Amino acid sequence: MKRAPKSAGKLVVLENTDPISDEIEAIQRRIRQRAWELSQTRRPDAQEIYDWMVAESEIISVPPAELIEKDSLFELKFALAGVNPDDVSIMVTPDRILLKSEFNHQHDSDNGTVHLCDFKSATVFRSVPLPHPIDVKAVKINFADGMVVVTAPKEGVARKAAPKKSLKARI
Repeated sequence: MKRAPKSAGKLVVLENTDPISDEIEAIQRRIRQRAWELSQTRRPDAQEIYDWMVAESEIISVPPAELIEKDSLFELKFALAGVNPDDVSIMVTPDRILLKSEFNHQHDSDNGTVHLCDFKSATVFRSVPLPHPIDVKAVKINFADGMVVVTAPKEGVARKAAPKKSLKARI
């Protein structure tokens, strides 16, 4: 028996744009309030920090990540939709895991006129410190559904037979 494909989300068809305008205004109010709060505690070197943040956002793209500790191991997930698994490099030390990849986005004029594009070519880069040392020789990496999952047993924990890696780990 085949399962019906999962929906990408809840679709709401509207009669007019008022609810969309209300949502946009609500978010802008939250941003405006937070920006004001931040301005009240601004450090004297805020301009330099701002320049750093702008430069950083132009050069790297930081993927969302989740680090979970389960008994004797860590599971670190990176969201990497659209990145070729062969282009991903994972580096590990006993106390840190680093993910790096190049993401290049280009438009093909044969596909039509681009009216909106938030994609950018950048180095996908994320370094995650670990709360406990890991056994770097037992790290496993899987790539599925736009996620890179790094499984790393804690240092000193006995190893079990491991399945083959589906993504090359460059250690």
